[in-house]
Amino acid sequence: MTLSLRARQIMLGCIVVLLAVAGWLAWTMPPVLQLGELVRLVIFHGASTWVNMGAFTLAGLAGIGYLLLRRDALYRAGSAFRYLAVPWWVVNTGLGLVSSRLAWNSIDLAEPRLQATFWIMLAAGLVLAVDFGFGRRPWTAAADVVMAGVLWTLILGVRDYLHPDNPVMNSGPEIQLPFFGIVGALSVSALLATAIISSMIPAEE
Repeated sequence: MTLSLRARQIMLGCIVVLLAVAGWLAWTMPPVLQLGELVRLVIFHGASTWVNMGAFTLAGLAGIGYLLLRRDALYRAGSAFRYLAVPWWVVNTGLGLVSSRLAWNSIDLAEPRLQATFWIMLAAGLVLAVDFGFGRRPWTAAADVVMAGVLWTLILGVRDYLHPDNPVMNSGPEIQLPFFGIVGALSVSALLATAIISSMIPAEE
């Protein structure tokens, strides 16, 4: 898929607006008893992490499609999701560390979710190493599939330690509604960003 410069500019403008909406939804959330106003950062980080996981998952699904069909569009889509998801995960990891430090006045490396985050970041780095180191599309697509599997294995297998169990769904609408609004705004932003990135990836010769 090719996009004109004008189309890219419009899409970038939409991304900026959507990110502003996500930030506004987080900023206007009411404080809660346990976390106070810090709940805004915690909820934003949680929403961002779930959308980030979705990007890795879509990269894996596109990888499966490419391995089966060998269609250039599928590889470019998977690459776009990968190039967005990996740096985004680094940012989310930083947000998680800040959230932990502010919420518990420490960063506990024994926290299973934090450990899983670092393992996922390492796996993502290895996927990029396969991509840039070998430059073979089937290998990179297969690495995306493995990455998605590693991600969900770690996330579903992690046990709660300091992190509360399903804090959003155990909260009221004053938390749930902004959370899902942020997820929606970030999801659309991610889709627009991957469309732009995909249009910039050269087609297979």
